[in-house]
Amino acid sequence: MKASLEFLENRFVLFNHTIFNDELPTPRMHISSARSFMGQFKAQSNTSLFGKNRLTYHLTLSNRYDLQEKVLEDVVIHEMIHYLIHFRKIKDTSSHGKHFRNFMNEINRNFGRHITVSHKCSKEELESDSAKAHSIVCLCTMTDGRKLVSRVSQSKVFEIHRAFKSWDKVAYEEWYWVYGSYFNRYRRVLTPRLFSVDEEGLEIIASGTLLEFVEVSGGRTILCPAGRMER
Repeated sequence: MKASLEFLENRFVLFNHTIFNDELPTPRMHISSARSFMGQFKAQSNTSLFGKNRLTYHLTLSNRYDLQEKVLEDVVIHEMIHYLIHFRKIKDTSSHGKHFRNFMNEINRNFGRHITVSHKCSKEELESDSAKAHSIVCLCTMTDGRKLVSRVSQSKVFEIHRAFKSWDKVAYEEWYWVYGSYFNRYRRVLTPRLFSVDEEGLEIIASGTLLEFVEVSGGRTILCPAGRMER
C-alpha cells in the first residue's frame, strides 16, 4: 500500500495511545512524493507576533513506494521515536544513537514490531516507484560481451566517465539521457558501479537520447546530445 494522509493520521492516534501513552501532541501531518526518505520528523521554530518562540511539529510520509502495511506502520513509529526524543529534550549520541536504539528495541520487543534504523527498499518496492524522471545512464559493454548499466548522479558524470575508461573489463561505454520510471529502481551512483539490466531496460535506453563528451574552448569537456555541437 501507499501512504495516505488518512493512514498517517489514523496510525499516529493509534500508536500514540498504545505505545507512547498519549504523550505526543498531534503534529501537522503531510504526504510527500520524496524519494530520499520514507518518513520524516521535523520540529520547526516560529516566532509569534508577540516575539515568543514556538515550535511546530511535522510528521511526513512518502507515498513514492508501495510498501506492506506493517512496514509502513513501522516507518510511522520510527518517526514517532524521533518525535519522542525531541519532545522530551533528550540529548542522543547521534540521529539514531543510544537512546533511539533503546526505544526502538523496547518497542520491537514489547509490541512485536520490526522497526529498523533505516529501511532498505526491496526490488519490488523500488519497482513500485512509478514517478517519471530524467536519468543519465551509462551503458557499458564488457569485454566478455555482457551489457551493464549505471544510473549516474549528474554531479559525478565526468568522474565516473574517467573511471570507466580506465577499467580493463569495459570494452566501451555509451551515455544516454532517459526519461521515464524504469530506472527509478536503480539508485543514482556517486562512485563507479555497474549493474545488470534486462531487455526492457536496454530497449528504454535505446529509445533515449545518445550523449557524447565534447571538448569546448578553454579545455573544458561537456556532455551533450550526440551530433548537436561542432567540435
